[in-house]
Amino acid sequence: YNNNGSPLQLHISFYATDEQKRKMEAALRNAAIKFCKFGFTAYGLAIGLTDMTLGRLLKRMPQLLDTFFGILTENGALTSEYCPVCGNPFGESKKQCTIDGYTIYIDAECVDNINAVIEAENKDFNEAPNHYLRGFLGALIGGLAGAVVAIVLYAVGFISSIAAVVSVVFGTFLYKKFHGKPNKMMLVIVAATTVVCMALSVFLIYLTASGIAAQQEGLNISAMEAFKIVMADSEVSRAFYADLAMVLLFSAIGIGIQIAYTARAIKRQGTIK
Repeated sequence: YNNNGSPLQLHISFYATDEQKRKMEAALRNAAIKFCKFGFTAYGLAIGLTDMTLGRLLKRMPQLLDTFFGILTENGALTSEYCPVCGNPFGESKKQCTIDGYTIYIDAECVDNINAVIEAENKDFNEAPNHYLRGFLGALIGGLAGAVVAIVLYAVGFISSIAAVVSVVFGTFLYKKFHGKPNKMMLVIVAATTVVCMALSVFLIYLTASGIAAQQEGLNISAMEAFKIVMADSEVSRAFYADLAMVLLFSAIGIGIQIAYTARAIKRQGTIK
């Protein structure tokens, strides 16, 4: 469930079995509610709503709420008098919690049990080995893949952030595949590796072009020697640094977008309060 783009977001708390939730989902989809996104959570149903105008959305709200509550009730959702986690009636241990910005009432014992699981999982994660070297190898392979994409795009006349995105996505995937711990250091390693590989792609393009030009002129020199010669020309030098700056700029854009998404994805769950 993704509520991006939905100006009105609400959460209906209730307890229901998995089978009941499957029936609710089918009924909600059959209702074909316009401009509506929804998804079940561990505590009920999260809903995102929008419309052409805010006025139209507000006008639809009474009917929408009738539809939502009607479908939930028809398919066995328990009322607010029951804990959405365990399904038992609330006693004196009812506790108000804030989860993902929503206010949800949960039985205090369930809160303690949930927090115990979260704390145990976070403890295991923190104590797990980092495997930085293994993770770096994965990030390096991803970075090289991005460099290849950058070289191909440059050869056809494009400089784009796509290559950096490929590098970050593939590098992050392989970092975790090689058993590197998905934490903040992973983001730093993948981002740094991507920047280096993108810069390397520009150098390789000019190095190869210099070697080819030297051969065409009948010069028996290495590609590196040819590169040094052409870089002595102010026009070529300016073009090289301009291309390098553009590649790094587009890489920064691609890295920023993908890292922001990845950072949200790997964020550890905190305890319920």
